[in-house]
Amino acid sequence: MSSETMIKNDFIVTCERCIEACAACIESCSNRPGMQDCIKFCERCIDACKDCIASSESSSLDRAILMQQCINACYNCAKECEKHEHESCIKCADACRRCIAECESLLD
Repeated sequence: MSSETMIKNDFIVTCERCIEACAACIESCSNRPGMQDCIKFCERCIDACKDCIASSESSSLDRAILMQQCINACYNCAKECEKHEHESCIKCADACRRCIAECESLLD
């Protein structure tokens, strides 16, 4: 497996883990009052991560734009989730931070 393929696989796995953590956070927070912002940011993060995964085969410009959007969505989601002490929010924020780091490493 080439190093580019391994990097792409790591990136996709990181995005998929972020999607899973956000989905778990949405499920956990849906029964809690006052968690609408958390749910909204998780939904946006899921969409951005899915777009980023889909872009892994597209041109470098398109991919860079979508990766930046993913970074922004993950940052906002992590920032919101870090306001809460629920286990799902903590795990989600951590997954978002890892996704940010992975995207940033590929943009450098």
